[in-house]
Amino acid sequence: MATALLTLFLTSGAFAADDAATMAEVWLSVVVALSIALAAALAVIFQLARQRREAQKAQHELAELTLAVEVRGDPHWRDTGIAEVDAIAHSLQDIDERLRAKRKRLSELNDLLMKTTTVVSRAGANLQLRALLDAVPVGILIAEAPSGRIVEGNSLMETILRRPVRYSESTESYGQWNAIHPDGRPVVSGEYPLARALAGEDHPQLECKIERGDGAYVWINIVGAPIRNDQGEIIGAIVAVTDVDDIKNAEIHNQMMNRELHHRVNNSLAMMQGIANITARTAPDFSSFQQGFSHRVQCLSRISTLLVQTSWERTPLRDLVLVAMSCGSHDYGDRISISGEDVQLRSAVASALGLALNELLVNAEQHGALSNDDGRVSIDWRADREGDRPRLILNWTEAGGPTVENPQQTGVGHFLITNVLARQMGGEVRLTYRAEGLQAEISADI
Repeated sequence: MATALLTLFLTSGAFAADDAATMAEVWLSVVVALSIALAAALAVIFQLARQRREAQKAQHELAELTLAVEVRGDPHWRDTGIAEVDAIAHSLQDIDERLRAKRKRLSELNDLLMKTTTVVSRAGANLQLRALLDAVPVGILIAEAPSGRIVEGNSLMETILRRPVRYSESTESYGQWNAIHPDGRPVVSGEYPLARALAGEDHPQLECKIERGDGAYVWINIVGAPIRNDQGEIIGAIVAVTDVDDIKNAEIHNQMMNRELHHRVNNSLAMMQGIANITARTAPDFSSFQQGFSHRVQCLSRISTLLVQTSWERTPLRDLVLVAMSCGSHDYGDRISISGEDVQLRSAVASALGLALNELLVNAEQHGALSNDDGRVSIDWRADREGDRPRLILNWTEAGGPTVENPQQTGVGHFLITNVLARQMGGEVRLTYRAEGLQAEISADI
């Protein structure tokens, strides 16, 4: 604009150069125009400088706000009028408010769990909380309310599960823990004590099998409780997890053993009842019945003691023979020889075979090889594995005793061996009355 005015006046002045007064006016107008242009330029420069100072001030205040958020100070902000800066500041304030709310809740959890009046820094409180959780002898999980997000878990929890703690984001995601009820149903998210405690249940409990990191399922017991603030509001929940796999498996084993023991006791009672009935049929008087029945019950008791020592599972045949021979009225030492391979018997077979050997021993003492001073008894056995299932073949051979004749009438022992006990052994008993001594061949299931 100033250049245009100057050009205009200079052109006009060329046509009136002879008029000095007019020339003076031209130059005065030029000076005025230049002054106006300079003033406008200065105004623009001053405006730009002011805007720059305001922008620098806004940036400085934004930096102070960022620092206040970092050091957890008071993030106070007044709008500067610069839209971009104000938008960033408002975002920082919103983030800080949410962080403050999270820190407040965690602080309340720390205060309630640590139960201490010691004034420490937040970092110190977190360290104390971690030390406390790792010191307790159970697995610990802590979740915040109302989301159910897990915020803490101790090292023993990782030991029990053999994997890192899963910091689930909500109660709905607890189903990812892969646990099942005792009846095989999967545990759903809302059934976990942590979710039930967050919902207000005071002492929720659950015993279930949970999948470990190695893929195995183990028994655990979970006990939970809500965490409340001074106003009684639920701000979180905590659960204690105990590894009860060994205890639970022992209980299951004991239940199986109790059922087995009940079965064995019933069998023993039935056997005793049968022995009593058979003994009573052949006893001439009560004294004879008492003596015969008492001896057989004592022998059964010794055999049962041996079976208990082997947990009613597999009983060594050699041990069984020694126990049966110890039921005699004397210690016959080397007059009874024993030989055979290592054979393990089921408890039901062992009980019947032990009683059968005792009946043979009693007969030998009263009528056979052990009724004098010169007779001998040989007991040998082997395992026959040629058939569908292995069988025991045991031979009882007497020699050196009185001459044996085929009896015209058999007694209770003969009936017990060849009928009752043979059926229980799953085999048969063959008695051969040789002149030089009785021979018995016993077969039984192994």
